Amino acid sequence: MDHGLDSLCSMGRKTRQMIRFLFNLLICCVVITCPGCRPDQSPAVTNKNKGEPNYILIVSIDALHPEALSQTQSPNIYSLMKKGRYTLKGQSTVPPLTLLSHAAMFTGTGPEVGRMDNSWQPGEKTVTGPTIFTDAKSRGFTTAFFYAKQKLGYLVSRDVDTHQLDRDFTVELADSFFKNTDPKKFCFLHISGLDRVGPIAGWLSPEYMEELFFIDKSLGPLIEQVISHPGYLIIITSDHAGHGTIHGSDHPDDAKLPLVMMSDIADLEPYQGISFYVTDLRSLLKKILGV
Repeated sequence: MDHGLDSLCSMGRKTRQMIRFLFNLLICCVVITCPGCRPDQSPAVTNKNKGEPNYILIVSIDALHPEALSQTQSPNIYSLMKKGRYTLKGQSTVPPLTLLSHAAMFTGTGPEVGRMDNSWQPGEKTVTGPTIFTDAKSRGFTTAFFYAKQKLGYLVSRDVDTHQLDRDFTVELADSFFKNTDPKKFCFLHISGLDRVGPIAGWLSPEYMEELFFIDKSLGPLIEQVISHPGYLIIITSDHAGHGTIHGSDHPDDAKLPLVMMSDIADLEPYQGISFYVTDLRSLLKKILGV
């Protein structure tokens, strides 16, 4: 009898253990499959193209090194990386300089067939060929270009509806642009700051990282405003990076740049982790816009 009771008790314990195991397994499955249940992980915004974006913001943070991006130093950009798609394998022009790189972004052609001069003064000839603004206008967008360096005035063409040079407040100008009532808005925003700190304190120095934190914080309200409109596309990139206090050389770090993208309407999956060259920006936008 005692042996029988022992057997029953043993079977009872095994049954309870099996029930407990199955219960815990069920809980794990619920946590894994439940959207939003996993800590510190937002679902990526992945969409097959549902239509054309109506609100497009492209941000070029001058001299941004891709290795500087992190949840601590750039939480707003990092959030776009988590929710969208990105690559840290972007490459600038040869040589990697501000006007050459931006001209390549706008026109889709590099210095070898495009602009070779990294300087420009008001009154001099501006870009004459088609640019990303030409493509945007062909799709009915109201366009804007806000930039922090005078030399980028070279890229202002008749396809730019609104443009302004401002060393310190280009983000605020872009914010005002997206508050107007135009149904389709296309804005290229150039931000300076890292390009001034890097050559003095060094790329990736504490001072450089502090400046990036300030830039990222200033972008927060603008990003929130853009994504509050259905049919948005946000792109954040740069023209070049640097090493030590040097940039514009043939050092590998000088040509590095990130590409961060998020949209609620465009399919960005093909761009995750790709090798990206600055001239690819125009073709990328044309594909998304259906030009």
